[in-house]
Amino acid sequence: MTTDNSQLVKRSLRIQSIVGLLLAVGLLLVGQVAAYSSMFGSLAAYLPSLLFALVVAPKFGADSATFLRTAAVAEVAKIFLTGLLCAVVFIWVKPLAPGWFFTGMAAVIFSGRFGLLFRPD
Repeated sequence: MTTDNSQLVKRSLRIQSIVGLLLAVGLLLVGQVAAYSSMFGSLAAYLPSLLFALVVAPKFGADSATFLRTAAVAEVAKIFLTGLLCAVVFIWVKPLAPGWFFTGMAAVIFSGRFGLLFRPD
């Protein structure tokens, strides 16, 4: 894994975790259900991204076919895990504020993309 790509992935994951935590802490002002709903949504997006990064990042700079195969399999696993985590939360966490759950998810997903826009200095 090249240092530049490694730093970019770490930065993106760091931004995602910070955004998820800040959103949950800020939502404590709205209520506990909103705060933990957004935290579960953040985790439902963050954990699959972390797994994807752990699987794909070591393949940076490797053979193109190997990298693409690994990335495709990891992306399918990421989508499956995200769906599974959403189902688990919606089945077992009561009460849940679905709007805040999906807000947490969206915030983490888009903050990760935002972190990829900027190259580390």
